[in-house]
Amino acid sequence: MDVDERCFHYRGHLLMCDPTRLETGGYRAHAVIVRADQTGDTVVASTPEDLVFISEDAAVTHAKTWASHWVDENLDA
Repeated sequence: MDVDERCFHYRGHLLMCDPTRLETGGYRAHAVIVRADQTGDTVVASTPEDLVFISEDAAVTHAKTWASHWVDENLDA
């Protein structure tokens, strides 16, 4: 998967989804969230679920969904 396929713009934020390959097989979903206007304002987070995904694509999709929800919750707070 190309790096460009892991980055998304959402409500003024850049969501960089970075799946980590596990030694036991599968992938864990991670996301880095950066406010587009404040590069110093960065959140690096693993998705809170203890999920393992079979494919890299599935981990990216989950990380994107989780990061989008994180932005929604923090913008509306």
